[in-house]
Amino acid sequence: MRRRHRLLLTATLLLGGLAGVSLLTALGAVSGGPISTLLTSAAAAGGSLEHRVSRLFSGPGRSANLTWFEPYRRNPDRLRKPDVVLLGVYDGFTPRTLDGVVKFEQQIGTTLPLIQLYTAWGDKPDQQFPVKVATAISDMGSVPVITWEPWLTDFESAQHPTIALREARDRHGLAAVARGDYDFYVDKWASAAAKFGRPILLRFGHEMNDPYRYPWGPQNNTKEEYIAAWRHVVERFRRNGANRVIWVWSPHVAYEYWEMYYPGSEYVDWVATGVLNYGPIARWSEWWTFDEIFGAKYPPLAAFGKPIMIAEFGSLAFGGDRASWYLNALTDFRRRFPAVRGILFFNVKSDQSATQQAVDWTFADDSLTVRTVARATASLLQSGR
Repeated sequence: MRRRHRLLLTATLLLGGLAGVSLLTALGAVSGGPISTLLTSAAAAGGSLEHRVSRLFSGPGRSANLTWFEPYRRNPDRLRKPDVVLLGVYDGFTPRTLDGVVKFEQQIGTTLPLIQLYTAWGDKPDQQFPVKVATAISDMGSVPVITWEPWLTDFESAQHPTIALREARDRHGLAAVARGDYDFYVDKWASAAAKFGRPILLRFGHEMNDPYRYPWGPQNNTKEEYIAAWRHVVERFRRNGANRVIWVWSPHVAYEYWEMYYPGSEYVDWVATGVLNYGPIARWSEWWTFDEIFGAKYPPLAAFGKPIMIAEFGSLAFGGDRASWYLNALTDFRRRFPAVRGILFFNVKSDQSATQQAVDWTFADDSLTVRTVARATASLLQSGR
């Protein structure tokens, strides 16, 4: 009888929560401001409730595989200086769904403590602090890694008359961030992160030294403007009480002088870079081994005395032996790269961020690579715990 009552109460709460979210969704379609904020919070609460109900019926599931990670997840200081290698993934369907993350974990036979997502600056709902997906990731036992991209032109001029017009924003845009012109947005994120109350790793303004890909690069901003903007954003978060945010500085180490963009040890918790082997798919690329991409850059990265993250890790299949690429990258990894504490697979089916044609970083259909990665990651984790 008690079990029946519990199930009835749980179902009632779930239906009530979903009905409330549906009502707020209808209101949000015609409203902004507080309604939008309330909608976001309610959706996060509904998602968390749904996950808890699922656990009631099916047991702890995925999070039970991450009990070893609990001391890190509950203590930001341990996440700032982890003594183990933390694996993670960015799946191309995140944040719309986390199903791809779970499928990737099943492929390689490992439950991942870090889950990455990307979000841009701007006024749209999906450019606000991603409380719903962050809550879902946390409820699953992992920690969100948010790559936060300062696309300044995504703000509507009519809503923000004090910032530069859209066509003028990118030029020295980071100087405007450092002056506080975008504090209306930074503070909103900081307050939301503080209210979230759980650790997140925030990778802000990545590859800031790449003069081609992103508008916050050196074609528009000096290194001094970048450093000033970074420090200003970190200080605004701290002022708003977002003390569980872990800051990830992530240059593009293929370009020279990337070390000169370092904001300072007191403003950085992790250093990161991407390691993606494009193979001979474009004029600027060829089949590079992991050591050729990352090995020579490891000593200067380690010299900062911070844990190192490989924030985008992967190889295309075209131009070489992909399974061997992963095997060579991960074999004897802890001895060769002892300062690396995070490796995040880049599991994206259709990526056009650096090439005109879409490229596929996934390997679910390549059984040899799947088996190779599964064995190599298992060996890596056994040597590190």
